Amino acid sequence: MSELHLPADQQFFADLLSGLVLNPQRLGRVWFAGQPRMLQTGSVSLEWPRLDVVLRGDYTNRLDDKSQRLGEGEMLFIPARAANCPLFDKPVMVLSLVFAPAWLGLTFHDARGLAASHTVRKIELPHPQRGEGEAMLTALTYLSRTPGEQDIIQPLVLSLLHLCRKVVHTQPGAVLPRADFLYQSLCNWIQDNYASPLSRESVASLFNITPNHLSRLFSQQGTMSFVDYVRWVRMAKARMILQKYHLPVAEVAKRCGFHDSDYFCRVFRRQFGLTPGEYRARFQ
Repeated sequence: MSELHLPADQQFFADLLSGLVLNPQRLGRVWFAGQPRMLQTGSVSLEWPRLDVVLRGDYTNRLDDKSQRLGEGEMLFIPARAANCPLFDKPVMVLSLVFAPAWLGLTFHDARGLAASHTVRKIELPHPQRGEGEAMLTALTYLSRTPGEQDIIQPLVLSLLHLCRKVVHTQPGAVLPRADFLYQSLCNWIQDNYASPLSRESVASLFNITPNHLSRLFSQQGTMSFVDYVRWVRMAKARMILQKYHLPVAEVAKRCGFHDSDYFCRVFRRQFGLTPGEYRARFQ
């Protein structure tokens, strides 16, 4: 991945993200912000999801009417319209990512000294939050209701950081390479057609490419294989349906592209550690 000739601020964030994704053992627990009944003074709430990563020090936030101190490597995911209240009461460095519909915002907070010396570096880079990125943000939003599932949450956030790193390493004004455009088109199409029977061969034929070419696109441009991506999209939709609607499990399976409800239940349990019925019971 080339890092030549990036503007200074963009190179700065490229280096930060490289340090994170190349050293995943340094990343820790993911915390979640909620939607409080009323905002406290100093709270931050946006229409878009955000992710704060503690690079160094202690990062204190008021979450759900209590204070939570995040240590180095820990992260805070703030779903759209949720709120956090950062205090910056101790020396800390934080990387904040904002996932707007058409751009990625990156902010570096350096509060190692007094509050008066709190410095900020900030850039915004064009990037449509579609395809794989949209699927990951949607999944994290629903996982915010079950924050204990860290074995699922942490790898997902790492994949999101990999995607951000790729965006930051893009040359300003660069035309989207054909492989990137095709990959994003594939992801967008799967997002819209996840309930249909999908195979490597059928999707490749639709886009006039070979099945092997399709597999290479997902391995080189994304963070998961074609089969894993289709399954993740379907599982994210299944979770949403189970949370919001009281449909029979067989109907949920059908709406998510599974014509065998027993197989759907096995896949769901293998991925989330619960049967669809047990998962739905958590939200009743």
